[in-house]
Amino acid sequence: MPGFLDRHRATRLMRQRGLDALVLAQPESIIYATGAFPGVATFWRRAGAAFVLVPADADAPLAAVVGDLQATAFSAQSGIADVRHHRIWVEAGPYPATDPTVPVRSPRPSQFELPQSLALLRDLLAERSLLGSRIGLELGFIPAADFPAFVELQVEWLDCTRLIEQLRAIKAPLEIEHLRHAAEYSAAGFLQLTRSIVVGMDAERMASLWRAGAIAEAERRGHQPPQSTWSYIAVAGDGFAPGGPTASGDLIKIDVGCVVSGYSSDGGRTAALGTPHPEAIRIYDALHRAFDTGFALLKPGTPLTEIYQATAGTMWDLGFDTYNRGHFGHGVGSSIWSEEWPFISASSDATLEPGMVMAFETPWYIDGLGGFLIEDQVLITESGCEVMAPLSRDLMRIS
Repeated sequence: MPGFLDRHRATRLMRQRGLDALVLAQPESIIYATGAFPGVATFWRRAGAAFVLVPADADAPLAAVVGDLQATAFSAQSGIADVRHHRIWVEAGPYPATDPTVPVRSPRPSQFELPQSLALLRDLLAERSLLGSRIGLELGFIPAADFPAFVELQVEWLDCTRLIEQLRAIKAPLEIEHLRHAAEYSAAGFLQLTRSIVVGMDAERMASLWRAGAIAEAERRGHQPPQSTWSYIAVAGDGFAPGGPTASGDLIKIDVGCVVSGYSSDGGRTAALGTPHPEAIRIYDALHRAFDTGFALLKPGTPLTEIYQATAGTMWDLGFDTYNRGHFGHGVGSSIWSEEWPFISASSDATLEPGMVMAFETPWYIDGLGGFLIEDQVLITESGCEVMAPLSRDLMRIS
């Protein structure tokens, strides 16, 4: 199967929770599990556009429900033989229609119809003897308005949102490669940008220069350019809004990422144009020391709460006892944003494991002074961690 789902790990997690199967509904989870695009209907991000059934028995085959437009392609891409399809709004196929089951004068839905896809899912569960069983469903994705229709399927639905997050947090080698390339392109763009910043430049121009440098690095390696890029570059001001144009003494916060095959990197640094305010130097030094303290704990077996407490504790011990950042980093992967579970927070119940890719950061946005950021993307290894695209963590001075 071309996806990244570890069936044996999935089985272990399901058994721990007393689940007989999972039903994946979130598009990103389906792509992760199968390696196949689940269809244009999933762009609506509504429950029921597509489902993938993952039995707890690791030897039992997966099955899927998708829109009719891409059923054949989905089966070919995923290797799943049992793919059932429901009608979506797109009219496609041979003309004249040769299939006697094609409805006549029966308009397609304007998007898709949840009852149709749920009926197919119910048939599938019945054939697998799973009606009345305990099945995990990503309730973090299912709209409350749609959930009553799921209840009618006569299974005991349990939330498996966190279980899926746990599975996706451990990256396969190809996922790691995507994230490594994305981080390296981004770092190359950062270096090009910092060689080009001058007084009077605004954040929009900086973003353009960074993006050009990142794309050029991919091209230099003979790779396809990243699918997309994103940037949060702030000049002085409130530390988060773009601000600018730059003036001597300004801080420049550079938080950027590239997306490669759906996987987004996340990293950042702080630069100073000319001589920064003495208080800015003092704050950056504290953030740097806090970063180093937390970074030393980035290894397998470390609870994320321990990393949070050590990082925040360093800031508090240095006299910044009102600094109460909610998290000092997060997982990275193929979510619709650059941040995904787990989070390095005071309330986290997660522990670092080999194969996780994390963005570790110590940011602070201070009105009137500017934005501060030190952020590295790291791979958790068997013995510690590896920075995927190393850059100096010192406050970069631009003359």
